[in-house]
Amino acid sequence: MRHRTLCQLASLAAVCAGLATSFSTQAAEARVNRFTVSDSVTSVQLCGNRNQGSKKAVQPYRLVQGEQNGQTYLFVQWMNQPEETPHWRGVAAHTQGFAEINDDNDLGLQDLRCRAHGKGIVITAQVTGGKPAVKRRTMQLEVGPALEKYSISFSPALK
Repeated sequence: MRHRTLCQLASLAAVCAGLATSFSTQAAEARVNRFTVSDSVTSVQLCGNRNQGSKKAVQPYRLVQGEQNGQTYLFVQWMNQPEETPHWRGVAAHTQGFAEINDDNDLGLQDLRCRAHGKGIVITAQVTGGKPAVKRRTMQLEVGPALEKYSISFSPALK
């Protein structure tokens, strides 16, 4: 009986070690594109239209801002409209994260604004934190319409 219990404990320890390894691998993964909907979402905005100027269905961008453990996260999602739905009910087709913001650099975003710019969008915000420390810093982020293409600038620049 005792041998059986020790074998069960050894098996359980092996399973736990395997889980610990997979969790540490996930923790080491860059946070750039790791998107999960959670209670930490602080703002959601629809903005722009990837089909601007065409007769196709509206395909906006969705801007999602969140905060977890003092870290700000920002994602843009390319939204699609399922053809069989009579009313607009967007489905996220692609999610883009931004290493400059999402990768533990102590930045905070305030007064987040989004506006259409052709088939893409321009996002602006007031930035808190970052190095070197300044009283006022702004961010401008241009996204789309192509997937994975964006440009970001901070003024004054980050180091």
